[in-house]
Amino acid sequence: MGSKSSSAPAPDPRLVEAQIRSMGIQDDVIKRVMQQSDEIQPLQKEQLQFGLDSARAAYDQSQKDREWMLDRRGSLASMQDTLVQDAKAFRSEDKANELAGKAMADVNQGFASAEGQQVRSMARMGVNPSSGKSLALGNQTAMAKAAALAAAGTGARDRARVEGFALTDRATNALSGYPAMGMQASGAGAGYGASGTNIANQGLAGMNSGYGAAGTMAGQMGSNATGMFGAQANYKLGADKAAADANPMGALLGAGAQLGAASIGKWSDRRLKQDITLVGRDEHTGLNLYEFSYTLTPHQRWVGVMADEVLQVMPSAVHTNAEGFHSVDYDALGLEMKQVGDTQ
Repeated sequence: MGSKSSSAPAPDPRLVEAQIRSMGIQDDVIKRVMQQSDEIQPLQKEQLQFGLDSARAAYDQSQKDREWMLDRRGSLASMQDTLVQDAKAFRSEDKANELAGKAMADVNQGFASAEGQQVRSMARMGVNPSSGKSLALGNQTAMAKAAALAAAGTGARDRARVEGFALTDRATNALSGYPAMGMQASGAGAGYGASGTNIANQGLAGMNSGYGAAGTMAGQMGSNATGMFGAQANYKLGADKAAADANPMGALLGAGAQLGAASIGKWSDRRLKQDITLVGRDEHTGLNLYEFSYTLTPHQRWVGVMADEVLQVMPSAVHTNAEGFHSVDYDALGLEMKQVGDTQ
């Protein structure tokens, strides 16, 4: 029954070939990813350099703008100081009197011209300057003149106040936008500097992405290989278990195989052996010595005793397991089971 209780057959060769092909495909993919990553790197570096150059150019321009704004602010600062001094020095009352005087002088000059023209006209018409008509016209002219002088004075004072307000407003607003513009230029420069850092980091991540993908694939390849060999191992264990369930003796031999050759030798039941040949007799116990091989390991040859014969001479040296198979305590017999050959 040696051939019937041998170990499980090897996995289907097609499965092994498929596993090898799969690993080869994965290895080829990793090589292609690495190759493409190496090929794209020059372009990535070129784009990275372009981004860095653009960020640097924008930064330099922002600093030039900032310097221009600061220089312009310094140039116009003296003008702002002048406007402030003019606004402070402006006295509305004095200015009002000045403007009123000029306006009233213009009114007086205008009415003087008008009165002279009126006298000349009346003289041509033969009107006596002392007549009631002449006096009435003079009174009307005087009233108009007074009204005009009052209006001129009031208008001049109003203009003086408006001019004072305008000077103050101009001094307040002059160059008000330049500090903010300078701050914006400084902020823009800082932003361009940060963008250069971001561009560099993104470029590095892009150049390393191919290697990262290759590393991930390599890890997947290792997992696949582990899974493949695990499947083979499970196949082997499953086949062995199926054989053991079908043949209790196979289970016994399988357990012996896991314990090692020395432990296998202690199983001396004739039913577990094959190719048995008598080779001598032990003088001390009188037991026959046989050369044999176990059905599980037919390539190994051993010399030892048979348990059924030991039962007749020294039953205490024989042990029986739950399945009814015998093993021999060679120490109790004073003997040693020896391996005498291995054809593997």
